[in-house]
Amino acid sequence: MHRSLFYGRTLCAALLTALLLTAAAQAHPLKSGDSFPDIPLTGTLTPQQQQELGLKSGQAPVLSGIGTPFVLMEIFSMYCPFCQAEAENMNRLHTAIRQEGLDGTIAVIGLGAGNSQFEVDFFRTKYSVPFALFTDPELELHKQTGETATPHFYLISLKDRKPRVIYSHTGRMQSVDDMLQTLRSLTGRE
Repeated sequence: MHRSLFYGRTLCAALLTALLLTAAAQAHPLKSGDSFPDIPLTGTLTPQQQQELGLKSGQAPVLSGIGTPFVLMEIFSMYCPFCQAEAENMNRLHTAIRQEGLDGTIAVIGLGAGNSQFEVDFFRTKYSVPFALFTDPELELHKQTGETATPHFYLISLKDRKPRVIYSHTGRMQSVDDMLQTLRSLTGRE
């Protein structure tokens, strides 16, 4: 019984990975200067995460409702080995943003491409992710955001509450320090 459950989960993970790799081959990531869709953000948030994003309790969040001028979004998948390897760096980057006093300027969020709430919660727990993670179980938001490979990073400006891409990068970051410097530069916080 346990063996069939293991094989079933392994098959699901392999199929999702194949789907994401196929999507990556067809990917058309949004570029700097492109409008970014004002997507709904679905998922479980702690009170601290709601506060960090500037959301009121019970408010159904959309991207433009986040209360910072910029949002760093990582599009990830629980099944992506590169995303798993990047989780520690993302946690360190989130901490560095807060330590540098940029948390009122840049909100950090994750979007789980093809991931249910259970899968996002599993990823959050396994990798001790402190920032808000949102679900996209049917890959609807993934399609709207360019069907990128994972991980993919977007830095989005929310000036005038009209989301616009100012940075787009597929793959793991070079280093936390390099990414922090890029974020400082692009947000005018050097």
